[in-house]
Parts: sequence; C-alpha cells; structure tokens
Amino acid sequence: MSSDSPKRPSLTPPSPTNHSQCLISFGSNLGDRNDVLAEAARRISQSGLILGGCQLRTSRLFETPPIGGPGGQDPFLNAVGAFETDASARDVLALLQELELDLGRQRHRRWAARSIDLDVVLHGELVGGGTGLIVPHPRYTARQFVLKPACDVAAHYRDPRFGWTLARLTEHVSAGNASIALVGGDAKTRGELCDRLADEHGIQTYAATPMAPSMPVVGNAPAAVRPADSDLPLGEPIEHCGDQPWIAAYLPKLPIDADPASDAVNSPSVPRLVARLQRATEETRWPAPHQIWPGGWEWPEYRLEVDDLAWAVTELVSALDSMRCEVTPVTDDGRWWE
Repeated sequence: MSSDSPKRPSLTPPSPTNHSQCLISFGSNLGDRNDVLAEAARRISQSGLILGGCQLRTSRLFETPPIGGPGGQDPFLNAVGAFETDASARDVLALLQELELDLGRQRHRRWAARSIDLDVVLHGELVGGGTGLIVPHPRYTARQFVLKPACDVAAHYRDPRFGWTLARLTEHVSAGNASIALVGGDAKTRGELCDRLADEHGIQTYAATPMAPSMPVVGNAPAAVRPADSDLPLGEPIEHCGDQPWIAAYLPKLPIDADPASDAVNSPSVPRLVARLQRATEETRWPAPHQIWPGGWEWPEYRLEVDDLAWAVTELVSALDSMRCEVTPVTDDGRWWE
C-alpha cells in the first residue's frame, strides 16, 4: 500500500462470541472499473477483518446509471460484500477509506464520478455512529444498487432499526410507487421542501392541512389561538393514482401489521420509506443515535440532514431515482475478483 496512506487502527482481538455480520458496498464509474473493484475485494479478503474460518461473500457485479451529480458520467459497477467479523464498524470503515485512497479515490463533489466508493452498510445490531460514520448507512434503504446485490449474499440480514430482512426490504421498495413521507424537523421545512420539489422537479407532493384547533375560552370570551405544528393531522390518508413518484410532508397511517404481500402494503398510496429530517450544523452533523432514529416506526427509514434546503431537495430527488433505477447484472456469480 502507499506509504502515505493513513494507518489503520488495530483490530479488536478475536473472540468466539464477539462477532457481527457486516455488509459493505462497492461502486466505481471511473477508470478500469472491473480491475479496481477486484483489487479492493482481494485486499478486503486478505485484511484480517474477516472472522477466521469465514470468507468474503460477494454479489454479482451490477451496472447502474449515475444518479445525481454532474452530467456526462459513465455507468457504475456496483456490488456488495458480506462477512463475519470481530472488528468494530470503525475498524471496517478505516480499512475501506484506506483502500479508497490507495486505489485513487478523490473526493471533490457529492455524487461525482469516482474510481472507487466503499461504504459500511450494516454492522450487526449496531445503530448509531459518530463523526464520519453512521450505521446502518443512513440512505441505503432507497438504493436499489445496494439492495438488489445484497439479496445475492445477505438476503437474511436484518436492519436492526425496524427488523426487516433485506429480502423483504428489497421487495417492499420495489413495490408500489417510489414514495417518501417526511417526518421530523418542523412543518415549515417539510412544506418548503415539498413546494420546491413540485415547482423545480415536477414531483407530486402532498401537504398536510392544519386541523382547526379547538376554541379555548377565558371567562366568557374566546382566547387567542395560534395553530401549532402538533395540530397537523397525522394519519390522514393519501389517495394517489398512477405510477409517478411522490413525497408527502407528513406521515399517513402505515399498515404495519398487514401482510407484506398485501395490497394494503403495496398500494401506490403507501410510502415506501419514512424520511427523518435532522437540522444539521458542523457541531451536530452526526447526531446521537436517539436523535437519528427516535422511537422507530417499524417501517423502513431514510435519514436526511437539512442543513441546506437546496441540497436536501437534490437528495430527495436522487432518493426517488435510486428507488427505481435499472440494476442489471453483468456477471453470472460473485467470483469476479478471484
């Protein structure tokens, strides 16, 4: 490896009980994509991250279109790898970032072309993170180029936040319409996001209508009333027709207890994902776990930082595109790196 690559922290000593199922993603759309992905997989398999007696299991390679970012990019090659590990999520991320540097990754612009892109997607039951690391990956639930490859080698893995297997999650995201319900933040921000999505990108949006508040009385006269964010009618149904994507500024009632294969779950009027909005600053860019996923909805989640409204709009458009992008296998099996 390059002498100026950052030193990887020492790994947690092996333990017969202290190990986790780890899922990582591979991507490349710059240079010799096949060679750079194969080299990354080889180095990971030899790194010492993988539990003794286990192997790196890789999906087929898939080709996907570039989403977001500057135009004129070449298609991506994507894959995932699954393995058992004694190492912490931080150790896994450190190795992946070291490999990215060694293999020519340059970080100039989000969604730009890249020679190699490696991410930690899941790490056992871990939920949360710190600076530069959040597990589960906050946006993988919208990415068919992660979900479909994952079903090759880790369909039985579960997201610890809402308990679904990756197989069920992939079927769910692929059903109905590409759709997201916004929660968290404040009603004004959610409304502004929906207004811009409709005006700038022609996306169908649904805004919650404030409920008429009850009239408090002071003595024999009505008191002044100011509607609050909590007056929004959560649970208001959405009636959506057609196959176009949509985003709602509120959370309709979710059919959590229904059969996953039922029309109640797969209806075009049911959001595929719940997006939690988090106002972010330099000090709070990676908030504590209870801020990221308070309570849980028993429904697939997508995390969106809203430190810049224009950026958040672009992220939501990319999320909808990622939920319906073409993901085409280009190898017959996962032995493309051996």
